[in-house]
Amino acid sequence: MLKIIFPLLIFYSLSVAGQSRSVDRFRKAYPEDNNLFLYSSTLQMINTENHPEFAGMAKDIDEIRVLNYNKAGSKFTATEIAGLKGGLKEEDYSELLVISEKDNKIYLYGREKKGKTIGFVALVENTETFVIVDVDGNIDIAKFMQLKNKLDTRL
Repeated sequence: MLKIIFPLLIFYSLSVAGQSRSVDRFRKAYPEDNNLFLYSSTLQMINTENHPEFAGMAKDIDEIRVLNYNKAGSKFTATEIAGLKGGLKEEDYSELLVISEKDNKIYLYGREKKGKTIGFVALVENTETFVIVDVDGNIDIAKFMQLKNKLDTRL
């Protein structure tokens, strides 16, 4: 019986994960030049001054993957980036925001399950670089704005 239940639990946990399968496929086809992985424990360690706004904002984040690509040395084209965007939409990610500032374009996608946000993907692109930020979990936007406002008043 345990032999049947254990694989089902693993399959279920993979099916509800917030990390994008499209990003995984892109990453496998085009390995990033460098990356940064932040886990919930890492985020807690970063909060050395115990800011409640930061703790509240990050409490529902399980993992953040930041994948950096230099376009000059990459083998992907605009077609592959468009394919990544299409793959995100097939995974039920909704396009939340598109920002175009100077030479940068930022695309933000969010994914919900049963009314709860379970992940975000941001694609940041300019002529030289392409960055993928894949967040497994939820960012409390109200806490983020509180922290931003607090930091802005210090500057």
